[in-house]
Amino acid sequence: MKKSNAFLLITLLMGLVFISFGCSEEKETPKKTTKEVQGVEIKTKEFQRVVGWLSKDSVLLQTKKSGVTYFDELNIYNKKKRAIFNTKESISEVQISPDYRNILLYSAESDKKATMRIIALNDGSTVSSRATKPLTTTFYWNDESPEKIMFVTYSPEWDFQIENWDYTLNQVDKIELASPFISWYGDNLVISNNKDKRDDEIGNLYLQDIRDKATKNLIVANIMQFAVHDNVLLTIEKSSDEKLLYDFRTIGFQNFYSYSAAREYDELGTFVPYFDTNFDKNTFLTFVPYKSAKIGSGQKEYKLVKIDPTNNKESTVLDLMDNQPLLSYETGDLVLYGYLFDKVIDTKTGKMYNLINTPNKSF
Repeated sequence: MKKSNAFLLITLLMGLVFISFGCSEEKETPKKTTKEVQGVEIKTKEFQRVVGWLSKDSVLLQTKKSGVTYFDELNIYNKKKRAIFNTKESISEVQISPDYRNILLYSAESDKKATMRIIALNDGSTVSSRATKPLTTTFYWNDESPEKIMFVTYSPEWDFQIENWDYTLNQVDKIELASPFISWYGDNLVISNNKDKRDDEIGNLYLQDIRDKATKNLIVANIMQFAVHDNVLLTIEKSSDEKLLYDFRTIGFQNFYSYSAAREYDELGTFVPYFDTNFDKNTFLTFVPYKSAKIGSGQKEYKLVKIDPTNNKESTVLDLMDNQPLLSYETGDLVLYGYLFDKVIDTKTGKMYNLINTPNKSF
């Protein structure tokens, strides 16, 4: 009996030792840390801007040195760069395709000739190009059919002409629309904000098939601004003298969520702060003033608000912010911020990082 009890006691003690060792091992296992954005140092004279996201880990960087403009892919975590394309031409516009495979460059070779050029991001080769006149032009890339780019060209008298460029066929077709305030809403569908006068604050939204010049359908009346992403239509309206109304609409244009915010205004109309145009049904970001008021002199401060229209939730990401452009990546929590997109905001943690550091010379 004594031997049996002693053996049992030894067995229990050994078991406790193993359990204790296992617990200590578990405690010593390092926790995974969140990756930190690493800022890259670039000379002030050379930095042009960050164009936008190429992936959840990288952005398109535009720099200029000795008269040559360079485009590189920059990894935001390890600061590694990959050269894509360079040119001596004067760059007017750069856009990244919705599928992140190509970029559109609009550049001027002279005061009489400009070029629209599609560049492949994987090797910098020219996919397609088209000569045009160097006029003020805005571009709208088709999310569902990335081979299509709609562009609005303005004359010196500010008359406009709208065309659709299928760059795989190198074919341009004129589009008959009554307004230059437009957006794609599918393969061949276009939404336009039609106003009685160009400077009017309020307009009416119409849906039109670009293959049918005769038919257009009224969607929403009396809106100020609108945006489309992933078949979600956002309309911004004046709900009262004190409030802005953000309405989110699905396919069929039925409202599924409304967000009311403070309104800033003056004699010229309502001021709408920047918002993220890459929104979806779960995330929308915008700057919101702390109170409704008439626009006055001096710099204003805003809160950055994150809205989940699907689950009817909203939260403040950061307080006391400047109203500057925002751009998210479609599958992440990071947002480019600033007029040159030189900062990154983590909307989960509320941290803001300098993506580009441009040291100032001391004299």
